[in-house]
Amino acid sequence: MLDFRQSHTSLSLLGARFIGANPAPSTRVVYIDRGKNSGVERDMAVITADGVVGKILEIYPDSAQVLLITDRESGVGALLASTRTEGVAKGTGSLVLNLDYVADEKVQPGELVLTSGLDQIFPKDLPVGKVLATQPGSPFERIEVEPAAHLNRLEDVLVILNRPTAPAAAPDPPEERV
Repeated sequence: MLDFRQSHTSLSLLGARFIGANPAPSTRVVYIDRGKNSGVERDMAVITADGVVGKILEIYPDSAQVLLITDRESGVGALLASTRTEGVAKGTGSLVLNLDYVADEKVQPGELVLTSGLDQIFPKDLPVGKVLATQPGSPFERIEVEPAAHLNRLEDVLVILNRPTAPAAAPDPPEERV
């Protein structure tokens, strides 16, 4: 974790510990020991040195609830590292993700999937996972992704306190005078 912090100095990071999980099998929610009193807010990104974990769902004074990226209600703006093709990594309720909205791209198992930054929750280029399998689809391929973070063995996590900003739009061209 210390190496990760030192290599990502542009991020304001808060260390937290995993303290429990929701027992319901249909949800992928965990609890951490940092909350409102530590500056944690709803929709802040939660990561490990290995990759993306999820986002803050609910906040309490000294703890917070984290929605894991594998939950059916979760999604992460993502891209394929080799081609920079964008898609959305969506939770399935199991231990894998689906990378949706990727068309006409040769995707190979083992390819790295990164955050795109377009969801304005996760900064760009953090590890999301690796492609496990692909199947042709119409119009989009079906791409299964194994998360980079070990979500079933969480201990220490980092909350990203500063939110990424939206990519700047290109300025309008100057008007021509006649």
